[in-house]
Amino acid sequence: MMRSGHRLGLPLRDDNAVSLLDSGSAILAATKSLIRAARHSLYFEIYIWADDAVGREIAALLRDAKTRGVDVRGVVDALGSWGSAALLSDLDEAGVSLLRFHPVAPWRRFRIMNRRNHRKLLICDGKEAIVGSANWGMDYDERANPKAFLDEGVVLRGPIVKDLGEDFDKVWRRAGGGFFEQPVGADTRIWPGPWIEPVTVQLVTSAGRRGTRAIRQHLRLLLSQVQRELLIANAYFVPGVSLTKMLCRAAKRGVAVRILVPGHSDSGFVQAAGRASYGKLLESGVRIFERQGRMLHSKAGVFDDGLALIGSGNMDPRSFSLNLELSLAIHHPGVAAELRRIFEAYRTESVEIQAEVWARRPWWHRVYEQFAYQFRWLL
Repeated sequence: MMRSGHRLGLPLRDDNAVSLLDSGSAILAATKSLIRAARHSLYFEIYIWADDAVGREIAALLRDAKTRGVDVRGVVDALGSWGSAALLSDLDEAGVSLLRFHPVAPWRRFRIMNRRNHRKLLICDGKEAIVGSANWGMDYDERANPKAFLDEGVVLRGPIVKDLGEDFDKVWRRAGGGFFEQPVGADTRIWPGPWIEPVTVQLVTSAGRRGTRAIRQHLRLLLSQVQRELLIANAYFVPGVSLTKMLCRAAKRGVAVRILVPGHSDSGFVQAAGRASYGKLLESGVRIFERQGRMLHSKAGVFDDGLALIGSGNMDPRSFSLNLELSLAIHHPGVAAELRRIFEAYRTESVEIQAEVWARRPWWHRVYEQFAYQFRWLL
């Protein structure tokens, strides 16, 4: 598929290596592995850092890394990690450089407080990085919690890691941090893989000069160019009017559009808002599947046979216009095929929404869905 979005100013790098992580447990295992192996630097961004067994284990590993001389610094969203003040304070006292993104306080403007850092990123020694959809807590680790969410992520090596470091630096400064030199460690592999290489990877970030417009414009470009198949798995699927139209147009021109969403969400109001768009999508030939059981927390997509999109961004107005988000467009048929395999497993555990049945749902469901949809900019 096309090497999309280069003209948007989003870094596009060849000759990378990628290892796909097919669950929250795999993402957390890779996170812990890289923290243990770090010798020079650890830079991270996280939205939810829970003060539970999983969150405390990661905190202990970061303290150990700081003790052995690693430069440890991170940006934690103040609202997403609201309940973890004690955990973060302990790390402050241990000398870990932590910044809280947009602290919540009554004297701060709502416009600022409403903009959150929703990114999930870890960079180890400037050589390997993790990007995905899982936060740090038991809700994301099925090894510790059988009801944990379903997530995907990737470990990366290669030139794109330098771009991720520069992107982290922009967020660090935006959160109030000063200049620092990013050390580069030895060129030894940490994560055992399996690795797929060489891979072309594009950084899709809202921390650059185009801000959130880059996220929106990149997705619009992908949707305008997809030719055969589009698979989307998204936890909080609340498409605006423009995105709904683009998905409908893709289906009408013959693209097989399939959308996977949670059947059971941790936010019923958000789910209702997303369901408000089902009617138009179904009429246009889009197939919608609600995955049953454990909540689908994915933020990923497959475009034709050669491009996989993985990261932190949901398909909703908040991710497109308010939050700091980070995703990767991975141009490689092998990665796309692996992600498609994961999606197909989800689809077998899903209920497909049938247009005829959906049209006959109770009128009060429609009213509630349309009511929720009016708040899509705040969800």
